[in-house]
Amino acid sequence: MRALVTACDEKGGVDCHLVGGVLRDRALGLPVHDIDAVVPARGREIAERLAVTLPARLVPLGGKEFAAFRLVGTDFEVDLWDRAGMSFEEDLARRDFTVNSFALDARTGTVIDPFDGLGDLGRRILRATTPASFTGDPLRVLRLPRLLIRLPGFAADPETVVLARKAAPLLPGISAERVRDELTFLLEHPDAHLGVALLIALDLYPGLWLGRPGEPGRSGTALAEIEALPERIRDLREIDTELAETVDARLARLTVLFANLPVDGPVARLELDRFRDEGYLTRQTGTDVALLLSLPAPPGDEPAARRWLHRAGRLWPTAACVHGARSAALRRLADLARREAETLFDPPRLLTGEDVQELLGIRPGREVGRALDAVRSAQVDGTVRTREEAVTLVRTMAGL
Repeated sequence: MRALVTACDEKGGVDCHLVGGVLRDRALGLPVHDIDAVVPARGREIAERLAVTLPARLVPLGGKEFAAFRLVGTDFEVDLWDRAGMSFEEDLARRDFTVNSFALDARTGTVIDPFDGLGDLGRRILRATTPASFTGDPLRVLRLPRLLIRLPGFAADPETVVLARKAAPLLPGISAERVRDELTFLLEHPDAHLGVALLIALDLYPGLWLGRPGEPGRSGTALAEIEALPERIRDLREIDTELAETVDARLARLTVLFANLPVDGPVARLELDRFRDEGYLTRQTGTDVALLLSLPAPPGDEPAARRWLHRAGRLWPTAACVHGARSAALRRLADLARREAETLFDPPRLLTGEDVQELLGIRPGREVGRALDAVRSAQVDGTVRTREEAVTLVRTMAGL
């Protein structure tokens, strides 16, 4: 903060205030890494001076109503906003929630709090700064559940929930990448179930997943399954700590949300494809969710379990948790995967197409492919383990 004041002094004694999350998190005793500051003018000059003195990399952010500059240091970020003629109260009024809408004079330490943000911090309430908070930036509809799970012990103000729900239909007008970032943060968080509960209350689930945010719909058992996920991971951790660390909780939660859409299976897959194509999922995440959706519950008998592990591949711990596998089933799967991981997930190639052609005296064609597929399936089942056994299988199939 001293460097910021010095830079403002060097540019004619420009006023400078700290705002937003830095003040909120300090008041709550949370770690602070990023700083937001506001100046009335000369923002670029001050940012350029800070870039030299901190030192930090200067990144112009731009904006329709104000200029903004980000200073990126080794272990910190400073966002400097130039309100360029906007009054200070107008600047605070454009912020999302009252807990982010008070300021501290960087020189005098005077607090400016026209919206009772400090009072809402004390009450642990998330309240919209103004009735236009969500219509001004509909992405804030998703920031409400994000803040709810980030700030310990907070609740959403009922009137704010109503305002957010009314603005939910505006979300498709927001950049898909920004929406994806908010959903990623929410679904990665250990308390994601709190955020999902608010998504349901805001008619964002299943609405957003169906391309109709703001439209009420049935959420099935999605919330209960997401709430149960930590217990399932703990069960796996008791069996194998390393395996438990490979569970992708975000992917599991996404799969649960798609599995509980109020549509049948084939339509749910179409909705997944649309959700991905609109940019709310990366292509790889979409592929992984599709795989998890296609898997049945883990079977009990070993031959079927071997085939299930082969289909699930390295995602099998996540798949097992999604399907609620209990301790006994988890232990069987873990033991089997531990013993024969390479054979199950990527069986070694025992025969080539040329080998099959020579064995059977045939030309390249579908019959060669069928023989190779049969060998691979037998490897997964555990009935073929050597090249000799593969040769015997191929000859037996051909009646030789």
